[in-house]
Amino acid sequence: MKRNVILMGGKTHVISLPSQWIKKYQIQKGDELHLQELDNSIVVRTDKHPSSSKELEVDFRALDSMMIRGVGAIYKAGYTRVKILYDTKEQLHKIEQILARTCVGFVITQQNENYVVIESITEEVSQGFENYLKRLFYSLESMNQELVEALLRKDPVLLKAIVDKDDQINRIADFCRRVINSGEQILIDKPHIIYYLVEQLERIGDLYKKIAQLALDKKIVSTPSITAHFSDLNALFVSYRTLFYNFNIPSVEDFGKEFYALRKKIENGTSKEDGLYFPILLYQGYLLETIFDLNGALLTKNI
Repeated sequence: MKRNVILMGGKTHVISLPSQWIKKYQIQKGDELHLQELDNSIVVRTDKHPSSSKELEVDFRALDSMMIRGVGAIYKAGYTRVKILYDTKEQLHKIEQILARTCVGFVITQQNENYVVIESITEEVSQGFENYLKRLFYSLESMNQELVEALLRKDPVLLKAIVDKDDQINRIADFCRRVINSGEQILIDKPHIIYYLVEQLERIGDLYKKIAQLALDKKIVSTPSITAHFSDLNALFVSYRTLFYNFNIPSVEDFGKEFYALRKKIENGTSKEDGLYFPILLYQGYLLETIFDLNGALLTKNI
């Protein structure tokens, strides 16, 4: 779609808005619209939200171990109403399980012996996307700090709370991906990069959960070096988050140096610690590499 620019009064440049869009959102004379600059584009947005739906019917009768992931994918894809075919009570239980755990605002509105209808009962808040993304960053920083405290205190209750907190991380991450896929992603700068970032942030939460579960199962307490590694990992993560919101080239170099120094420390610790702690050190290495690998998204987004 193209529009010619009209010059009015010798100073004001004007273009017409598509009539189909005007009718869809019932734009009237005097209505206030939001304009956002994105590189060489201008996004025009209204606060009006006409009733719209994105519907799907899907046959999941062949799914068992992958049922939860299948329903999760439907949610993240941005559908508002879905009919899911299933065969067994176990499959239904898994559908109910994932809805309760991570699918914010998704509920079963119809149920039959071989299908359910799931609908979204909330309006997507794409304008608040940035707040959800920041919440994801801060929740992971908090998860690290709570893990250190739980290991030092050998506190099984706190370790279990960290395991459970991963569901909160997943809910935020899934909601972010749903917003990106909802059709309003043009309001998000370079959405494909942000989608990848959200995926990786969720993986960081998964790693913290695995460490907490391991410590819970094996009754592992922390050592000074392991505690120091976790603190350093959190510092590296904070450095990344700071760079993400306040990008500058010199700090990218500092981030790289911070990573290489910490990798050397963890590698040295792996050869010195007792075998009981080896799995935790291994997970710390995974965490380190996952955090560092986010540099690609950072540079691509800003350069």
